[in-house]
Amino acid sequence: MPISGIVVSCRPEEAGGVAEKLAANQGVEVHGVLADGKIVAVIEADTIDAEVALVNGLQQVEGVISVQLAYHNFEDAAPEGA
Repeated sequence: MPISGIVVSCRPEEAGGVAEKLAANQGVEVHGVLADGKIVAVIEADTIDAEVALVNGLQQVEGVISVQLAYHNFEDAAPEGA
């Protein structure tokens, strides 16, 4: 399961509304909104393809200027019965 930390850039005056739109997406957790218009979030998806689709969708959210990868990790799902 890919898990990534991302930084989303937008205009400072739009950051609060953009953060709400981002958080409405399944697999997105917003962890901070900075005064300069940067939004810190973590995204999770079942596959790399799903993660790429999620990022592409976030780039289309109104008010988003860019989505930058800050950290990427793969975690194995827990084995069934564990």
